[in-house]
Amino acid sequence: MKKVVIALALIAAVAFAGARGYGGFVLSYMMPDFDALNRAFSSPDLGLPEMEEQVFTYGGGGWGGTNLMVGGWGFGGGRKFDGDSVTVKMSYGGGFFEPGYFINIYRGFGIMPSVGIGGTAVSMELRPILGDVAFDSLLVNPGRTSRINYGTFTVAPSLTILIPIEFIAIQIKGGYMWSPITGAWDLEDGADLRHAPDIEPSGPYASVGILFGGGD
Repeated sequence: MKKVVIALALIAAVAFAGARGYGGFVLSYMMPDFDALNRAFSSPDLGLPEMEEQVFTYGGGGWGGTNLMVGGWGFGGGRKFDGDSVTVKMSYGGGFFEPGYFINIYRGFGIMPSVGIGGTAVSMELRPILGDVAFDSLLVNPGRTSRINYGTFTVAPSLTILIPIEFIAIQIKGGYMWSPITGAWDLEDGADLRHAPDIEPSGPYASVGILFGGGD
């Protein structure tokens, strides 16, 4: 999903190159609400550390137009948790179509209120802490890891500050990701995952981007 959003955003930036268009890379600081996951992690049998509700992510995107802008962006990041009996690799990502309105203050320096419409997702790979295994044993009993996924619809209103410098621009952005609908967990093989924590990964975020482009 993220790759599709980024590709469409860059195409939009090129298509509107006669007006104003930018595309590039974005580093974000996310603060999703993972309280429900933390409660699941807190089991003394697992020995997992508390999950910090701050995630650094990387991604990209772009937008183009005159005053009315069309674009999008995507992001992804993750972390690893080592417990007494299990190792968890968690990833957090999302992608958005993002219309906005650019207000030119002075020679391309301006602000842009916008709203992202898309989704966010959490994936976790769980592996029991086991010793080495022979290849033939693995063929007989390959079940050593489980991967679970959670996805939900998300709306992300934001405010962007654009600082142009020749053919590049610095983008500073802040906003809030709101997931009004509870999503669903499933196993990677397509089966439903029962009694999983009901997470709502809403929360504020801030990002800075290096964009390439320009225009009138």
